[in-house]
Amino acid sequence: MFRRIVFVVIFILSTIYSFSQKDSVLISAKDLKTACLIFNEHQKLSVENPLLKQQISSLEELNKLNVATDSIRQSEIILYKEKITIDEKQIKSLKASQKKIIIGSSIGGIVLFILGLLL
Repeated sequence: MFRRIVFVVIFILSTIYSFSQKDSVLISAKDLKTACLIFNEHQKLSVENPLLKQQISSLEELNKLNVATDSIRQSEIILYKEKITIDEKQIKSLKASQKKIIIGSSIGGIVLFILGLLL
């Protein structure tokens, strides 16, 4: 885009220079309008370009922060999954020991009942 602008400006300036060899300079209204549009667009892009570069760098910084946050959260998820598996194993072992206690107390109750009947 910038090369096109430079080419058009050079073309217009070379046309003006070639006409300036004579006593008067001839620039058509269309050529003048085109040159003004080119200069205005160049000025607008000169202001807009640094702002866009600044926005890109800000977005890249945000992306780096998000990547770091995501990696931390992924490690937390892994830790929580490990904790869940450990807790599930503990729950299974507690349920097994609870069954043993219930069976033992049931047998103890039956034995006491039978001893009570015998005595």
